[in-house]
Amino acid sequence: MRRLILGTAGHIDHGKTALVHALTGVDTDRLPEEKRRGITIDLGFANLTFGDGIEIGIVDVPGHEAFIRNMLAGATGIDVGLLVVAADEGVMPQTREHHAILALLGVRGLVVALTKSDLAEPEWRDLVTDDVNGLLGPGPFAGCPIVAVSARTGEGLDVLRDALAAAAGRVALRDERDLFRLPIDRVFTVRGTGTVITGTVWSGEIERDAQVRILPADQIVRVRAIQSHGSDRERAAAGQRAALALAGTPRTTLKRGDVLVAGDAWEAGPIVTVRLHVLRDAPPVRPGQRVRFHVGTTEAVGRVVPFRPGPLSPGDEAWVQIRLEQPVVARAGDRFVIRSWSPVTTIAGGQIVEPAAPRRRRPGAETTEPLREILTGGPAAAIASAATLAGWTGASVSGLAVRTPHSPRVVEETIERESDGLTRIGATVWAGHVVEDAGQRIMKAVEEHQERHPLSSGATREELRAALPAPAALADWVIHRMVVGGALDADANHIRTAGFNPRLTASQQMAARTIQEVIEVAGFAAPATAELPTDLASRPDLLDLLHYLVRAGALIALTTDRFASPAAIDKAIRLVRDRFAGREPVGPADFRDVFGVSRKYLIPLLEYLDRVGVTARAGDLRQVLSPPQPLQVEPGTLR
Repeated sequence: MRRLILGTAGHIDHGKTALVHALTGVDTDRLPEEKRRGITIDLGFANLTFGDGIEIGIVDVPGHEAFIRNMLAGATGIDVGLLVVAADEGVMPQTREHHAILALLGVRGLVVALTKSDLAEPEWRDLVTDDVNGLLGPGPFAGCPIVAVSARTGEGLDVLRDALAAAAGRVALRDERDLFRLPIDRVFTVRGTGTVITGTVWSGEIERDAQVRILPADQIVRVRAIQSHGSDRERAAAGQRAALALAGTPRTTLKRGDVLVAGDAWEAGPIVTVRLHVLRDAPPVRPGQRVRFHVGTTEAVGRVVPFRPGPLSPGDEAWVQIRLEQPVVARAGDRFVIRSWSPVTTIAGGQIVEPAAPRRRRPGAETTEPLREILTGGPAAAIASAATLAGWTGASVSGLAVRTPHSPRVVEETIERESDGLTRIGATVWAGHVVEDAGQRIMKAVEEHQERHPLSSGATREELRAALPAPAALADWVIHRMVVGGALDADANHIRTAGFNPRLTASQQMAARTIQEVIEVAGFAAPATAELPTDLASRPDLLDLLHYLVRAGALIALTTDRFASPAAIDKAIRLVRDRFAGREPVGPADFRDVFGVSRKYLIPLLEYLDRVGVTARAGDLRQVLSPPQPLQVEPGTLR
């Protein structure tokens, strides 16, 4: 079954609702005010099925200029347009505006119905037909069928049905395996059922009892029941009108413009980057101009921020950001319409390229070219371009199905098949040039660290992660690749350039010997760096020397700035074991009697003995442990 959405369009009183009734038997004017006034105010719905397996959901829209916002809510997401022109009146102002809206929204097929044809003389009908052709050409709908019909007499209805079936047959079907999205156009309550929403399933499918998100509020609800065209269904799929009963939310929390989605790829944002087309008969669009932005069933107020200076002239196309006063839900490739703030009229439209976009201000070709590729390139080019725009943050694989106009299946297959220029780490993809830049920055950070600290065994992983404005996963992956490739060496704690070995100068060798001698003489009173002789304490490379000696096993680090000799530690361990092993826990005073040092030196020594398993805390006391095996003195590594 081919499922599509057809939307009516045209001037008020040109017979859209009467024509839908003649085609389907359904009166789409459901509101009492519509019955009283005899005009369509809000959206109406019907369905039409053709014998060759085509099911069309019809959205009947109001024609009055005061209700264009309602017309736009119904027109977005349609596959085929039915432009209605009264044969006794011809092309009117709302005919032109509705035609422009259908073109801006990228509607993929159009049929024109010349209604009330029984009220017009043949010569007048010919003039109206010429007028319609002048409206259509040379635009996207040039040459579309124009069918004379009468809802009252039935004239031309069969021909119109055939034309609609042919137009529907030429339209490519939406992908039911895509991400599910349904912009809400109605919300109401049914006694015994609860909150019900209706809308057109733009993409994907949804099943009964599934969990869905309501954006932009990001509320989780359950689909308790589904109807389509008045029948209960187990599922609703792309191209169908659907009514969904929702569990877990009151009617007052929902409104037209909210969007039902499935999965975590979708997000709402207050900025969109777009390719804007200004209508040829519209006034210039000024930078900062306040406008009404329509996407899906949402209307939001925002301002136009072009990437180039100056106003946009009629007929111009340009890269623009729309800065909105509320977040909207969108996808790359979505069509939108812009209407002026006052007087309210349609002035522009186009395609969204960056939904939930970062703020950009007049970027250059390094940004606009990837934007263009997202719209005009194939899946590989679009994915690579989206990853490029994501920069150091990287693009989530699931999010690429929203950041590009391609389904999750196409995204996954493309990344797997065409991985050149992309690096995937877990659920995130980075552009190749970002990964290359990351490698250069990490190498530079390692070299600079070695230059500043020539005695260290390398930079820590944390230091190198901080060298990149990116998640730690990227830095870790790049470091691993550089180690495997031989550019870097690494141990458990440090990364250095391949073949790097710290070497002491003659001056440093003399200083190191002096440091060892001073610390050995100190014994259990392990000195802090500030307590060393002035000529040593003032050296800018003192810490590097101390850590070098620790790694060489010549010193042991008790704290970050207090060091002892291995001989003193060996002696301390023998003393406490000889005196206290096998006894009840003892306190600091007992240890002080053994070591003969003040608390300043005693506590760091005892804490070191705790770390290496010689002693164990028991409240304020310590239990001296017997070694289960020959003692392995930990040299200690602080960097």
